[in-house]
Parts: sequence; C-alpha cells; structure tokens
Amino acid sequence: MVRILRGLHHHYDSLGGHALSIQILDIVLYSSQGERRLLPLRPGEINIITGDSKTGKSALISIVDYCLGSSSCTVPAGVIRNSVGWYALRITDGTAEHFIARRAPDRGRTTNSAAYYTVGSPLNIPSADELSATTNIDTVVERLKSIVGIHLNIHEPPEGQTREPLTTTLRHALAFVFQPQNEISQPGFLFHSQSDNWVAQAIKDTLPYFLGAVDDNFVAGKARLRELRRSLQERELTLARLEALAGGGLNEAAGLLTEGRDVGLLAQDVAPESWDAAIEILRTAINTSPEEQLIRYEESTDQAELIRLNDGHASLRQQLAREQGELDAMRALLADESGFTREAHEQVSRLRSFNLFRNSTEPHCPLCDQPTNNLPSAEILELEVHRVSEQLEGVTRHTPGLEALILQQEQRINETRRLLQENRIAREALRRVDDQLTQIRDNAARRAYVLGRISLFLETLPQVSDNSELRTAIAELQHEIEQLEADLSDESIQERLDSILSFISRDLTRWAERLELEHRGNPFRLDLRYLQIVADTNNGPIRMDNMGSGANWVGCHLIAHLALHLWFVQKSRPVPRFLFLDQPSQVYYPAERDVESSLIDLEDEDRAAVIRMFELVRDVVSELHPDFQIIITEHADIAEDWYQEAIVERWRNGNALIPAEWIPSET
Repeated sequence: MVRILRGLHHHYDSLGGHALSIQILDIVLYSSQGERRLLPLRPGEINIITGDSKTGKSALISIVDYCLGSSSCTVPAGVIRNSVGWYALRITDGTAEHFIARRAPDRGRTTNSAAYYTVGSPLNIPSADELSATTNIDTVVERLKSIVGIHLNIHEPPEGQTREPLTTTLRHALAFVFQPQNEISQPGFLFHSQSDNWVAQAIKDTLPYFLGAVDDNFVAGKARLRELRRSLQERELTLARLEALAGGGLNEAAGLLTEGRDVGLLAQDVAPESWDAAIEILRTAINTSPEEQLIRYEESTDQAELIRLNDGHASLRQQLAREQGELDAMRALLADESGFTREAHEQVSRLRSFNLFRNSTEPHCPLCDQPTNNLPSAEILELEVHRVSEQLEGVTRHTPGLEALILQQEQRINETRRLLQENRIAREALRRVDDQLTQIRDNAARRAYVLGRISLFLETLPQVSDNSELRTAIAELQHEIEQLEADLSDESIQERLDSILSFISRDLTRWAERLELEHRGNPFRLDLRYLQIVADTNNGPIRMDNMGSGANWVGCHLIAHLALHLWFVQKSRPVPRFLFLDQPSQVYYPAERDVESSLIDLEDEDRAAVIRMFELVRDVVSELHPDFQIIITEHADIAEDWYQEAIVERWRNGNALIPAEWIPSET
C-alpha cells in the first residue's frame, strides 16, 4: 500500500503543466442587420453580470454552449432568437486567442452547423461583414478538444455490459462548467444535463479521466500491453521447445518418425535412440521428392497411349457403323435383283407355253380343242419371250459381282470388329495399370504432406543452445507486463480515483463547514455512483437529495464544482478553466424581494449566507489566479467593494443583453 500511495503522489505531480485549456474573453452577438454586441469578460477573475429578470442573463450559458458545439440551440424563443444572426466567443488558451462564431438556426429549426473560426495573437473581433461559413461546428469542436488538452482516451465498459466504448470529447468536459438556474438548486442532480441518463453515464465514465485517475497514455498503454503479451507468449513457446530439446525428448519428432514409416519414407525398423539421431533421419527423409513421381504420372507414355486408344476406339466405332450401313444397302440391292429374276422366269415359262399354237392356222386350246380369241400372234409372243430371256441373262451376269462385294464388305466389318476387340483389351490393360498409378499418386500425396510437416519442423527448430538470455528476456517482459497491468487495471484506476476523491473530500468538508451547510462537521464526499454530494454521519451516509432546504442544495453544487476545478487547475487537467453560475443566490433572494437588489430586505442570517457563498467563490478564484475564471449571472447586487469590482455589466433601467435598437417595434 505504501508503494501504491507513493506511486499516486508521483502520478499526481507528473500531471502538471501539460493542458492549456481555455477561458472566455468576450461573448459576441451579431444582429440580423449586422450590428455587433460585445460582452467583455476578464480571464482569471470573477465576472458578475447583474440585472433584472428577463434581461437575458440566463441565456448566456445557452449561447456559450451553442458556440462550443451543442447539438441544439437552447436560447429561449423570443427577443434574442428573433434578433441574433450569429453567436460568437473570443477565447484564450493562455498563448493565443480563438474566435468561434456559429450561425443562428433558421426560423423553425433548432440548430445550424455553419461556423466561422479564426486564431491569432492578438485577435481582432471581426465585423458582421467578415463573417462567413468557413467551416462547420464539429470541426471547430474537434480543434478546441486539442486546445483544451484532451488526448485520445477510450473508456471500455466492464465485461458483461452492452454499451459501446466511449471516447472522451470536449462536450463531456462541459458537464463541469455550466450551472444553469434550474440546475444549481436541483437536489437530485449535481452536473449539467445529468437528468439525461445517457449524459449521467457519460459523466461517470469520463470523470476518472478528467480527474487524472486515467492518464493520457491509457490507450497507448493498452496497445503496449497487448504487444508485450504477444512477445512474451512467443518467447515462452521458444523456451519450452528448447527445454524439450535439452531433455533429449522425442515427443514432437516421434510422431513424424511414425508417419514417415507409415508412408514408406523411412524403413520400418528405424528407431533412433537420441534426439540428434532422430533429427538426422528426418533430414535424410526430406531428400525424397514425391513431386517427381506425380510429374512423371501426369506426363507418362501410358497416359498418352490411353488417350490414343480412346481416340482409336471412337474412330473404329464410327467406321463399323459406316461399313454396316454399306453392307445393309448391298444386301437390299441383292434382294431386289432376286425378286426380279423370279418374276422374269415365271413370265418366260408362261410365254413358252404358247408354242403349242405354233403349227395351227387357227389357234385352238390344246386341252379342249376349242378356238381361242383375242390372243397375240405367235410371232409377237416369240419376240416377247426372246426379250425377257435377254433380261434374265443380264441379271445373271451382274448378280455374282454384287455378291462378291457383299462378301468383301462382311470381311471388312469382321476386321473392324477385331480391331475393336483388340482396342478394348488394350484399354482394359491400361486401366488396370492406371489403378495402380492412382494408388501410387495417393501414396505420393501422403508422402508429400508428411515431408512438408517434417520440413516445417526442421526449419523451426531453435538454434539456441544457451537459453539464459531468453530466460532473462522473459523475466523482464513479465515484470513490465505486471507493472502495466497494475497501472491499467480497473482496481488500480479505482485506487487512484479513490485517492483523488479523498483529496477533494477534504475541500468539500472544509467548505461545507464554512457555508454552514446542514450536517457540517461530518465528512463530505463526492459519490460517483449517484453523482451527488454525500455527508457521512454517525447514522449513515446522507445524500444531497435527502438534505433539506434549497440553501443546502445550492451549497452542495457550489462546493462540488469549486473543489473539482481546484483539482483540475492544480493538476492541469483538460477541462475549460471557467465555471458559469446562474443566479446562485436565488434560494435566498427571489427577484421580487428588493427593487435595488442590495440584500437590505434579507434577514441577517440569509444575507450572511449569501455573502459567505460569494466570498468562497472569490477566495477560490484568488487562490487559482490567473488560471481560473468564474462568470456569475445574478439578480443580487451586493454592496461589497470586492463584489462591485467584479461586476462587468448591470442590466437595469433598459440595459440588457440585446440592445433596444435591435428589437423591432412590433416585438
């Protein structure tokens, strides 16, 4: 614990002198007609704007918020919204001045992203004619983020929570600089816009960074931790392998030797007795190249022969079909000739029967001896018999030639079928060989896989015989990782946060006593779970919302923000160096109580309470001068010299934020 506390003090001391942050020099309004209204403010001091109600005091926070990137313009509708064309700020970071102007929303709209930004040292406030939309407000806010000193920082929610990691922005810092009238006396909420649950969670997530419990190097530290862990894992694996080698174990090599024997790379009786012998055997095994067998298989003559036989088989099949078709045509022709011959022979036989009438002058039937009528003459019949006989002789001469052609065609077909049979036998023989080659290919692929594993194993063998340096490197990495883990762990962050809150608690307790708040004399602290001030009494903790009276609520708001800004400034944390308080005396001094607002109408106790409150503000600003600015809008106009010196403008008797000449007569 002593080591942790020393580290915390060193951590806090190292925070100073880095963030520049900002204070406000002027709030500037430009009318729709081009007039300019300046509200000058003094950096490093109290700035009080006092005046009557409805003069625009409470609108100042909304104007500043809008110029610093608010998503919507919350300036009340009415005179201000109707007359202003641009809202602007002139701010300082301690070395340079920055001017930010943002165009007012168009009628019926709630926002406008058009912005004008310039920087200089010193910087002249531009006229309305010089204003134009040179950029957008998001770009301006991103630029201001670096000016305030907000570095890359990501809050990672605890495991099991579904919300996304949160990157810290300038908008998150503004939760600690605005206290509008309706919030400064609120019993349940301490910070600006805390009533929105999303904003409240963002405050809880980012406040540890703004306080310094999470430093600017948190993101880089996380990345460094991941790299160290990866490097440590690599070295531990290398050391484990070296230790296995030093012990002579064959665990990793034994499996490769078994696989090598199984695929035929190694002889079955190979059984090395030492690590060196096993490595030598494996080195010998990788000289065998199964890839050559695969190449030979792809390019072998057997494969070419199989392709040739397949092509020949297709050609022979086509040839056989063609020859069979020709044979069928020949046989059809021969069948047609045989039919003709039979018909012709029958005709000749019938004609020759007429020779029976050759010796008769009058033809008579040879059977019945009766005369025949309508028969051709014997001469004509003789001529017909002669003609048909000549035709039969021609057919007889051609038919033996056709039969010879048919016989030759049948021989060709038989030869083709024989060639097909030979082709089939040859292809079946090659297929049997191909099955054997396929088996060879599978075995070669297995050998190639085993050889690849053996080769990778041999290439990655550690070449270091002395592992003392490796052990030293591992020890150093482990030590660095332990330190980083301790610095970046949630427990470590919580310890630093608790320590910071303990420092802040001392101021809260002291100032609660000074303001004579209820439960004074007990320790006061900031509870981040509820974002409230808590008084720890003998009867248990009492949160701000359980304390009675508006005076206590305003007092808790006041001491909380003053204590936080005291820490922010002293530790150079990236939060704007101003605090905007809107009518903190409202619970003591309603506006209707006194025309002159001099507190003469107040009870002595209430008047003393108001003065104590403003004197506390004065003393904190004086302690932090020139690095902290407070802007107070008030109805009260206290007759104290230091208070009167702090007033920058009085808005009474017609004076107000908006000049009378800007207001149209019908408004």
